[in-house]
Amino acid sequence: MGPDAATPLAAVRLVVGTIVGPHGVRGEVKLRVVTDDPEHLGHVPRVFIGDEPRPRRLLGVRFHGGQALLRIQGITTPEAVDALRGRPVRIAGSDARPPAPGEYFLYQLLGLEVIDEEGTALGRVADVMETGAHDVLVVAPPDGGADILLPNHPEVVLDVRPDEGQMVVRPLVYE
Repeated sequence: MGPDAATPLAAVRLVVGTIVGPHGVRGEVKLRVVTDDPEHLGHVPRVFIGDEPRPRRLLGVRFHGGQALLRIQGITTPEAVDALRGRPVRIAGSDARPPAPGEYFLYQLLGLEVIDEEGTALGRVADVMETGAHDVLVVAPPDGGADILLPNHPEVVLDVRPDEGQMVVRPLVYE
């Protein structure tokens, strides 16, 4: 689970990847990137590793074989990287690339009330599954029935209003 949707961006820590192991002998960190804008890592001054409350300075970023290679303050040996294997790497929300108009961070969708075009309440966004094509919104209906799965696609998600706590959708019709 991510932060509450109402959390101010300055207080949010956004996951940008997971440490998969060392690269070389000088403590470079191999990162499996999960951000939409990997190149932006070159503009990020600090990162948070796992649940560490204090950030570490990001000393350098380069890309190799579809992964990011990071030089991080305080990590200087392959053994130090191995001890962090599997941990997420996060950035401060204030260091993230600002979303373009109509774009939102995934955490901002969680908890939104989902209504159809006629105003009928379908439930609330309980989860977002990241897939290869389009993210899938998991909507928990108010009656506790089976979750509704909706692709996060412009033909389905018509309007997102985080400030109002609402999302308007056109559910798919299967015949």
